[in-house]
Amino acid sequence: MAAEAPDRDFVLLGIKYEAAKVGGLDEMSLAAIANDIQSEVGESWETDPTVLRGRNAVRAEHGLPRIGEPARSAAPPPTRRSVLRRIFGKWA
Repeated sequence: MAAEAPDRDFVLLGIKYEAAKVGGLDEMSLAAIANDIQSEVGESWETDPTVLRGRNAVRAEHGLPRIGEPARSAAPPPTRRSVLRRIFGKWA
């Protein structure tokens, strides 16, 4: 169980950083958080999978594309209404 603690801590650090970034925290404060993460995780904290898991969780909550994945294109609008929609309108 002790091996899980650093992973969970790194996920929480990623959540903290991305929440501050999405929340519009000023650059100096954001840099201070980044320095804290770097001291805990190391130089490669921006690509660490556990930190990215936390950052992507925040981004998903806000409808933003995930870090490290290509942006998903929006689904095209349907060209025809379904049979139920044509019969019952907006109540279907």
